[in-house]
This record gives sequence, C-alpha cells and structure tokens, in this order.
Amino acid sequence: MADKLFLELVSPEKLLVSSDVDNVFAAGAGGAFGLYPDHSPFCTALVPCVLTYAIGQETYKVIVSKGFLEVADNKVNVLAEKAVFVKDIDKAKYQSAFDALTSELNAEISEEERLEKEADLKFYELALNN
Repeated sequence: MADKLFLELVSPEKLLVSSDVDNVFAAGAGGAFGLYPDHSPFCTALVPCVLTYAIGQETYKVIVSKGFLEVADNKVNVLAEKAVFVKDIDKAKYQSAFDALTSELNAEISEEERLEKEADLKFYELALNN
C-alpha cells in the first residue's frame, strides 16, 4: 500500500507542481472528489475550481480553469488551461480581467463564445474570492 500520490499540475505557461503529496481535492464534470494513495484509476474533465493538495501538515490551493485530471498507479496528472497558486494572485490584475469578461458577456456573442467566457469568468471569480 502506497502512502503518497505523485502530483503533476501543468498549464500552458509552466509546471506548477511536481511532488509527492498526501491527497488531492478538486471538482470535475461529475462533482467534487478527493484522491488518496491507491485510488482506483480515474479520469475526468475539470471545471474551474480550487484544487487543494496536502504535503504533511501544509495545504496548498491552486485555482484551476477547465482541463483534465487523470489518476493511475498513484500518479495524478492535471492539465489545466489556466492555473495559479492562491498565494500568487494579483487581485488588481484579476479584478480587471473579471470586469472585462463581464462586459464582454453583455455584448452579443455566439453561444460557444459565451460558454468559454463564462468558464473564464468562473476562474477569475474563484481567484478573487480565495
């Protein structure tokens, strides 16, 4: 029985996490979930959420946009379109992006564009509220 998971979290900009962790919590298309060592293989589309993981007594929070998460053989791979550690959030920058997206959603746009912008808006909302 393993006592750790290996977590890799990447976005197009950078590798955010590559470490042994005790657990991972996130939200997927089917709802919120938690992963612990020896979890059965699992794959899901991520929705914008606060992904948390623990290393010992320390808990870390990362805001992730939509993406994918896969777990197998005690390895968790997370591919996110956007990701930022809560501790690194520039509130003014994220508020500006949130305001711009809110304005864009009030314009006449296609349904596909609306869905994309709503997911982005949720990412920025989570970043501002954590």
